[in-house]
Amino acid sequence: MPDVTSPRVLNNLFEAYGLQPRRQLGQNFLIDANIVRKIVSAAEIQRDDRVIEVGPGAGALTVSLAHAGAKLIVLEIDRGLVKLLKNLFEAWPQVVIKEQDVLQVDWITLAGNLGAEKGAVKLISNLPYNISGPFMYNLFRAGFPFSTALLMFQKEVARRLVAKPGDHDYGALSVLSQYYCRGNILFDVSKNVFWPRPRVDSAVLKLKPRRRDLSESEEQLFWEIVQGVFQQRRKTLPNGMARLFDLSRSRLVELLEEVPLSPTARPEELSVIQFAKLSRIIYNYFDKQ
Repeated sequence: MPDVTSPRVLNNLFEAYGLQPRRQLGQNFLIDANIVRKIVSAAEIQRDDRVIEVGPGAGALTVSLAHAGAKLIVLEIDRGLVKLLKNLFEAWPQVVIKEQDVLQVDWITLAGNLGAEKGAVKLISNLPYNISGPFMYNLFRAGFPFSTALLMFQKEVARRLVAKPGDHDYGALSVLSQYYCRGNILFDVSKNVFWPRPRVDSAVLKLKPRRRDLSESEEQLFWEIVQGVFQQRRKTLPNGMARLFDLSRSRLVELLEEVPLSPTARPEELSVIQFAKLSRIIYNYFDKQ
């Protein structure tokens, strides 16, 4: 197995397969073996663990995950890289390479294909920055069906996922992430460990699922409220929610007071628990009508 964290080896492989980094796909390849070790170590891979890896590039993480004994499904959208990866891992039956757009994945079905118990699959990702938001929203819409996720993002995105009320980065993605997961940033990753070098530094984030308190119907309303009010984050909650529901401002104020929340509160002031409670109160109000 070639050392695909070596720039010289990686360049030779790309020449042999007629490949080059594709800017339109946001491709930046990890070329630091130490960062690879840190990610795999943080994932706490045990032999026969079921793992989904997305955005494998030339397989820097894939090699280490396979050596650790993981059973892998690897998702890559670039057909040239898929060919390279299939050839590199031809003798590794526990590594399955799929040509797949990760924004079109049925995560529950894919996790089931690994033959693990529900929620027992680990997710490892080093994705292009330009799809990180939609990618995470899709994971949350699927209920985050993983035991652990190790995700490398642009540092700004990682901060948004773990931001707290009142933080500059706190928004809809923060609320949804913290409703479904417990997360923390493990370490930063310099832009200098990628080829070609991106313009920004990255961070590795670890997520674990948390117990969800809302019913399926209440969760649907939760999504509507969270995404709706943060689209007008400068408005107070009654004003921001007025376009979401056919309710008078006075009625909205009454519902907010049940949380309890001030009618002058703005979205970035609310905790995840307060958003969840507000969603349940409004759902029960409409359910009784």
